[in-house]
Amino acid sequence: MNKIKTVAIIGGGVAGLSAAGLLSRKGVQVKLFEANEKLGGCCANTYLGGYTFHDGALYLAVPGVLDHVFERLGLDRASLVPLRKVACQKSILPDGSAVYIGDRCNVTVIRPDGEVNRIKLENELAGMLKRWEPVLRIFVDDIMLHPFSMSRMIAKGWSHLHKFRGTVASEITSLFSDDAVRAAMSGGLLYTGAPPEKTPAQSILGLVAMLTEGFYLPEGGMGRIPEALSISLNNNGGEINLNSKIHRIIVTNGRVSGLEVEAQGVVEIDAVISTATGMATFGVLMDPDDVPDSLKRKVRTSPLSHKGIGVQLGLSNKIDVTCHSNSLIPMMNEQYKVFMPIVDDVRWPVFSVPTVTIPELAPPGGSIIEIFPPIQQDMSVDGWDEDKKERIVASAIRSLSRMHDMDVAVKRAISPKDFQDHMHLYHGALYGLSPTADPQAQFEHKSIVPGLYLAGQATFPGYGVGPAAMSGILAAETLLETEHI
Repeated sequence: MNKIKTVAIIGGGVAGLSAAGLLSRKGVQVKLFEANEKLGGCCANTYLGGYTFHDGALYLAVPGVLDHVFERLGLDRASLVPLRKVACQKSILPDGSAVYIGDRCNVTVIRPDGEVNRIKLENELAGMLKRWEPVLRIFVDDIMLHPFSMSRMIAKGWSHLHKFRGTVASEITSLFSDDAVRAAMSGGLLYTGAPPEKTPAQSILGLVAMLTEGFYLPEGGMGRIPEALSISLNNNGGEINLNSKIHRIIVTNGRVSGLEVEAQGVVEIDAVISTATGMATFGVLMDPDDVPDSLKRKVRTSPLSHKGIGVQLGLSNKIDVTCHSNSLIPMMNEQYKVFMPIVDDVRWPVFSVPTVTIPELAPPGGSIIEIFPPIQQDMSVDGWDEDKKERIVASAIRSLSRMHDMDVAVKRAISPKDFQDHMHLYHGALYGLSPTADPQAQFEHKSIVPGLYLAGQATFPGYGVGPAAMSGILAAETLLETEHI
């Protein structure tokens, strides 16, 4: 007899929806609890004044991973979530050079004294792909589709492990000879929250993914993804509870037995998949007496990602850009300056214009800008009030107005406190664990607390929309195997 009858899912983001969808498809009774009034988490949409804003996730990388998720849920991703490829990335450098990066190594450098040696640049790009594309394929086609295993990683990629030594700065320096190209390439990886000299070399895989596969936006915005993922759960009788914040995971006789849910009280369940990160699950949602010492230590030592503030502007005019991603950045050896907050100014703006790719996200003739200005990382999350947010918004508008004509119709800002309190990101950390963290820092899908499983940002895979959704699939499969369902 199966001892598992009801499984609770904590969190209605892409990880939770994927886990819930697979379990319900296998005939398991599923109850999903989402603290907010809508599904999607950081991959949801918010609609203001006719503009469709993203709640966190800005684009989709490695779409093949998301396709695997949809296949395992019996859904057709192509029809449910049509994708459009992001146009290009443009970087403007202090000397006036402009670097345009598209997919399939379509890189153009325009500088005051003419273009770079194209033949040499093409050879260097080919050299980068020869070195790193096989590694990307191992990760995307194999390692990211299974629970993390160091032995599996070594077995599959032992011949490439030497490439992981060093930093992004050292790797890009060895691959490219032109300073403008180096700056643009490393600038494409600043989303990690660290300058190139502090970012592990393997992070260059994000750049390789952009050049080979491209980045994408769903038609209708990123929120289309969780909308589609919820179909499997709805079709198979799963229960969705919105506005249902979890206060405590209850453990009885050493095994998870229930949840204390806001406005519902205690809900009895047989197992839980938590997508609230391992740090929040073991450090906030559980009684300390129920958490093994090894997990307490892991929570204390987990390297968190950087915090951020997202500023989104709905313009009534078309902004004069042709690329989705745009930046004014220093040369590579000075890109640490991008992360240095300056009072009442954004010296190095890095921003995206999603309406270049999906014009329908704004009313006719309008456009949207998304920018994450640098902020003071040691500031308390609870110190972010509305006045501080407004100062950052005004600073971003001033900075962008020096570059482009803008008629701002709608403003929106998401502070670290908002990310913590409303998006439920642990301590406001944008990615949960730092993208530069060692894989050993990840939490396993099967925890050492019986009946408790994990998915989402702090598990492997768990970074990015596709991998986060895959983490839900892997957590559900781990539960099914462990509980013999």
